[in-house]
Amino acid sequence: MPRIEELPDLKHHKSEIERINQLRKKRKGILLLPGSPLNNIKATITPYKKSFKLEFQHNMFDPKGPQLNVGQYHKKVCFKYSKSTLKFESIYLYSQSFPGFKGSVDQFHSESYSKNKHYYHRLFIPLDREIKFFNTIEHVLFRSDLGYGSSNATKATINGATVSVCIVKSNYGSKDSEVFMVVESDRKCRQSEFDRLSHAAIVAVGYICGFYAGDQGYCFAYDKPEMNAHSHFYFSEFRNSIKSFYTPINSNPYSYLHRHEKQAKSLVGKLRELSLTEFSVLCQRLYDSNFFSSTLMLIIESSVASIRFMPGGYAIALESLSDIILGDNKPKLAPIKDKKLSKIIRKKCKEIIQEHGSELDTEDLSTLIGRIDHLNQPTNKSLLKAPFDLLEIKLLPQDEAILKVRNDLLHGRIPDIKKEGEDRSDRRQTMDLYYSAMRLYTLLNILILKWIGYDNRVLNHPKIQSHVSGIKLKEDFFRQV
Repeated sequence: MPRIEELPDLKHHKSEIERINQLRKKRKGILLLPGSPLNNIKATITPYKKSFKLEFQHNMFDPKGPQLNVGQYHKKVCFKYSKSTLKFESIYLYSQSFPGFKGSVDQFHSESYSKNKHYYHRLFIPLDREIKFFNTIEHVLFRSDLGYGSSNATKATINGATVSVCIVKSNYGSKDSEVFMVVESDRKCRQSEFDRLSHAAIVAVGYICGFYAGDQGYCFAYDKPEMNAHSHFYFSEFRNSIKSFYTPINSNPYSYLHRHEKQAKSLVGKLRELSLTEFSVLCQRLYDSNFFSSTLMLIIESSVASIRFMPGGYAIALESLSDIILGDNKPKLAPIKDKKLSKIIRKKCKEIIQEHGSELDTEDLSTLIGRIDHLNQPTNKSLLKAPFDLLEIKLLPQDEAILKVRNDLLHGRIPDIKKEGEDRSDRRQTMDLYYSAMRLYTLLNILILKWIGYDNRVLNHPKIQSHVSGIKLKEDFFRQV
C-alpha cells in the first residue's frame, strides 16, 4: 500500500508539457555564428528520432571564406526564431545534397541558461508505455496541476537531497495521453549535480522495474523551490531505452505463478516491495560509484541481449559486483594462506625451472617464471563466492555449479547443464545458455538486494522459467534473500 502522504507541494507539469510540445514543432529560423559560414543562414529544425534534424541551403561553390563539409561539427550555434533563441551545443553535418545540408542537434537550451548556475531541476523523459511501481518499489502519492492525483510515484534520499520520480500522463484518462517519467530534486544545484542525482534514480528504477528510461529528456530549471514557473530549459539526447521482461522482485505472486495457483496462494501477504529506505540505499550506492552504476547497466543490457551474450554479460557483472562488495576487505582466498610458505614454494618452483632453462626458449622460460609469480592467486570460483560468504548468503549446489562454468561462458563455450554431451541438439545448447543466464541473474539479484538491506524474497527465475529451459528443479519459485 502507498504511504498516505502528499509530496510537499503540488507538482507542476502542465506548462512544461506544453513547452515540450512547442519545441517539437517544425521551426524556421536563422542560424547565428559570427565568423562561420553558418552565420545568417536560414534553416529549419524538426524532431528526428531521438534528436532534432537541421536543414538549410548553402552555396558550396562560393569561393569566399571557409566551406561547409559533411562530417564537420559546429559548436555553440544560436538559432533565432520568432522572438526566441535556442543555443545548440553543436551541429553535426551528416548529409549534403546540392544545394542543401542536413545536420543533427542532440543538445540545446534556452538562450540565458547556464550549466554552471544553481537551479532547481525537473526532468521529463517521454515514454512509449507506462512504468508501474506497484509490486516493485514502495510508492507515494502526488498531485499534478494537470488535474489529477496518482500513487504511481516513488522517491529516494540521495546525498541529502530528496529525488522524486513520478509517472505522469499528459491527458489522464485518455487513450491518446502521452506518458512521461518526471524526475526532480529539492536541491538547488548545477546541472552536473542534478544529472548525477537523476541518473542514479533512473538506473535504479530501470533495474528494479525492468524499464530503463532513455532516448531523450527535456529538463526545466527553476529559480524558486516551489518550482511552479520554469526560468530555463534544455534538451538532451540519451542512450536508448531498455525494456526487459525480467525483474528481481514482485510482491504479487500471481504475476509470475498464474500456472501455479496453489503456490501463489501460499505466498499472498509474504512478499513485499522494495521500501523507500532500501530504494534510497540503492540510489545512493549508484550515485557514489560509477563502477557500480556501470555494472547495473550491464545487467540491464544483458537482460535484453541475445541468448549467446546474455549469460556472459551476467557473468562479467557478477565478477564486477564481487570487487565492488568486497572492496578493500577481501578475505584471504589464496590457496596458500601463509605468505612466507607461499614465497618459499614459488622460489623452489623457479629454481627447478631455471635448472632446465637451457632446454627452453627464452620467451617460454619468461612465460613460465611469470606464471609462477601468480601461482598463489585465488581461483575464479573462490572470488565469485566470496561476496556471498561475506553477506552470509547460502548457495544451493546448482548455484555453485554455475559459478564453476563462468570461464566457459566468458570464452564462448556452452555449459552442458544436463550432461548430454557435445553432440546435443542446437535447441538443447540454447536452453543450457538460457538456464545459465536465469541462474546467474537470480544470484546477482540476491547479492545486490541483500547488500542494500532487503530481507524478503526474490524471483527464482531458473525455477519460474524451467518450462522453457526443460530443466526440472526442486526449488521454490521465490528465494529468501
